[in-house]
Amino acid sequence: MGALITEYIDKNFTETLTLETLGDIAHGSPYHLHRTFKKIKGITPVEYIQQVRLNAAKKYSIQTNKMIADIAICVGMPNTPYFITLFKKKTGQIPAQFRQMSKMEEM
Repeated sequence: MGALITEYIDKNFTETLTLETLGDIAHGSPYHLHRTFKKIKGITPVEYIQQVRLNAAKKYSIQTNKMIADIAICVGMPNTPYFITLFKKKTGQIPAQFRQMSKMEEM
């Protein structure tokens, strides 16, 4: 079950993903999916989705000159303020700072 769901998230992270959708894919209830996924992966499906999206956002920040709002949309998080808050919470930096630091490291 874990591999099926992580594979689905990895391919579809730009879409709106809910526990209900993922539960349907895994042929189980959202609650069962949440519990089983956390037991297998050590994090919840929502945390995994966030991780995948933020990893993609980091790549976009470094490899493109897209605006932060565009990156947020590209990774399936159209709410820019929420995206920035989550990015900072998980990385310690806002996306613009992350981009600057990455560009400085390349020099």
